[in-house]
Amino acid sequence: MNVNMITWKVVMYLSFTLVISTGFIPKKIDACQFSYLKYDVEIQDKYVGWMTCLKNITPNQPTETSFVIDSKVNVNVITDYDIQFKLESVFQNGSLAKANYFTKVNGDTQSLSSVNWDGRQYIGWDGKKNSNLGTTKIFQSIGNLYYKEPVGLTQLFSEKYLAFCSITKAGEYYTVSFPDGKSTIYKYQNGICIWAESRQKLYKIVFRLKEIK
Repeated sequence: MNVNMITWKVVMYLSFTLVISTGFIPKKIDACQFSYLKYDVEIQDKYVGWMTCLKNITPNQPTETSFVIDSKVNVNVITDYDIQFKLESVFQNGSLAKANYFTKVNGDTQSLSSVNWDGRQYIGWDGKKNSNLGTTKIFQSIGNLYYKEPVGLTQLFSEKYLAFCSITKAGEYYTVSFPDGKSTIYKYQNGICIWAESRQKLYKIVFRLKEIK
């Protein structure tokens, strides 16, 4: 298989197919109490890196909350690939105001996107062109998904895909379906995501919760 094709597939598998299988779950957690989550990342039961989720309320703007998801992993497919993805989302008065996303492989940017609310509508940028994403305010996205259980929702926004994605619930599990056909299943405890699973053709990716504070 072409090495560039392998690289592309690895990036696609790791880019927000976030999979959590928690070996550490506190007996009682409250999403309002915690601002930091850290996960070990595993592929095929092998440790390959980490992911952190940060939540921060702007000190001089109490109506503004930022969420940052940052991950670095190392994958060996013929050769070593250092892969990083990062998503920063800012919510004002509960709705998405702006966001930036990127994926890098061995330091080279492979994909990036951004979204901004201009006061009337959302404008998205996929690294090549701008697009009008509509006037519907976004209150739930991948950016705050780990801190906010999507109770009663039928869709949420993906900053990576610049699109609304359907979400369904069956029992304790929420399934988010993405535009490229992939999907991820999430499970929550007291508002925080404690478990999720996304099975791909070549990989099962696991994010194991190790620290919460």
